Amino acid sequence: MSQSIKRKNFSMMSSLANVILFIALVTTSAMVAVMYRKLKRLDQYHAEYKRIFDKTGEVLMGAQNAVTNFGSEGRVTLVLLGSRIEEARTAAQRLEELTRSAHELMQSRPPNPNQ
Repeated sequence: MSQSIKRKNFSMMSSLANVILFIALVTTSAMVAVMYRKLKRLDQYHAEYKRIFDKTGEVLMGAQNAVTNFGSEGRVTLVLLGSRIEEARTAAQRLEELTRSAHELMQSRPPNPNQ
């Protein structure tokens, strides 16, 4: 009888251990499933962030190109404007010389009584 009680106790302990292990397995499986879903969602977020950052990079490159073009076009415009200003100064000096020359010519002439 003692042998039978020991087997029964062992069997009950074994069943209790199996139940505990089974509950641990089910809990672990549930946690793994939850973690899997979270990782799947995180992977989707990562893909979306990557797409957004790639698009942002493209836009920034476009902006950089626009600024570069604006800078080089601005330099060309400044050079052309500078040369036009020099042309205008030269024309203004020539005009002043001609005006002065005409004024001196008018003063050097004797007055015409017929006028």
